[in-house]
Amino acid sequence: MFGRWVRLTALAGVLAGLAWCQEEDGPGRGVARLSVINGDVSVLAGASKEKVAAAINAPLVVQDHVLTGPSSRAEVQFDWANMIRLASNTEIRLAELEYHRYQVQLSRGTVMLRVLRDTDAEIEVNTPSVSVRPTRKGSYRVTVNDDGQSEITARSGEAEIYTPTGVERLRSGRTMLVRGTPSNPEFRTIDAIARDGFDQWSENRDRYLERARSYSYVSRDIYGADDLDYHGRWVWVAPYGWVWTPWGVASWWAPYRHGRWVWIDWYGWTWLSYDPWGWAPFHYGRWFWHGPYGWCWYPGPMHHRHYWRPALVAFFGFHVGGVHVGFGFGRIGWVPLAPYEPFYPWYGRRYYGWYRQPTYIDNSVRIVNNVQIVNVYRNARVVNAVSGVEGDGFARGGRIQSIRVGEGEFQRASVVQGPVPVAPAAESVRFADRQVRVGPNLP
Repeated sequence: MFGRWVRLTALAGVLAGLAWCQEEDGPGRGVARLSVINGDVSVLAGASKEKVAAAINAPLVVQDHVLTGPSSRAEVQFDWANMIRLASNTEIRLAELEYHRYQVQLSRGTVMLRVLRDTDAEIEVNTPSVSVRPTRKGSYRVTVNDDGQSEITARSGEAEIYTPTGVERLRSGRTMLVRGTPSNPEFRTIDAIARDGFDQWSENRDRYLERARSYSYVSRDIYGADDLDYHGRWVWVAPYGWVWTPWGVASWWAPYRHGRWVWIDWYGWTWLSYDPWGWAPFHYGRWFWHGPYGWCWYPGPMHHRHYWRPALVAFFGFHVGGVHVGFGFGRIGWVPLAPYEPFYPWYGRRYYGWYRQPTYIDNSVRIVNNVQIVNVYRNARVVNAVSGVEGDGFARGGRIQSIRVGEGEFQRASVVQGPVPVAPAAESVRFADRQVRVGPNLP
């Protein structure tokens, strides 16, 4: 009997993995996470040149700029191992964000490039005169002074410094001073410069991340999972195995409610969670309701590939036409996908333009009528699970609330597959409602 149970369990695991692989079809464009903001931090969208106030969990795409003001700091995560931290009065541009290939341009200020764990990803920081490429895990401090001169310090690890004349190697405990013109720089290597408050802050962040144990349960493809240790717990729930459930959420809380929809390049509508831990559970995996624990996040099979998604929800409503979807009262609703439910992408060049601009290109929408939503989407049966916004609030960052839908309304609801038929507004590229206070706009 025990042997038969083991075989059945193994078969269930194989089938689950196959189901997961069928829907996780491949990576999209690279997306970085704004994981920490202290003080005045802003983001300048690379194409629109519109500067907006930053927010934790803001999704960043290629050509975006991140800027910090006086006495301010920030952190950008690229994957589970690589991140860059910004000191005050610093500006970076995300020059390349591809799968396991990241390139950051530092125009002014100081950053700490942190390779926290062993990884096969390639990452580099470009200054006006050199490029810094770590060759192993470590901490690499890079400064561009007001006069354009550079300082590179290997606090730990080892890096290759690419110059117009060749490659220099920088070892742990050493600082390279780069002077002169970008086309003909001069180099000098000295003992590492003294540590300061920014180094200490970065080391404290390291300790925070290194104490986390969530990667015992989560694939390394899923980044941002370090925060889960501090905001919830891992519990065993059959048939999924280890799942995570948050602490201290309000009674009205449900997945994809405490946050807003924002518009980013390539992906279009993307969920930005206001929860400090709200990156991994809203861009990977699935949610389900479990009586003893409440809402639980299932990260998916640990040894399968996982790719970032703008959100894992199903959209539905009534009276679809033009650029409006609603429940007959000017509302659009959505429900979190449960484990193994299909995900229908609404993004890519087919639907949206190349840049983060409020431009809707393809108005073709696939609407599936006469669908019994409560039979197709399990979470729709959970009390308080369906979320929505009034009128044009979806595009304008309006207040999201629970939608109470009667059985008759669900029977008449239509599922949206493909682009969400809501046109972005000027507010759609904003991550927060507060005013921007960091520096002038770029020319």
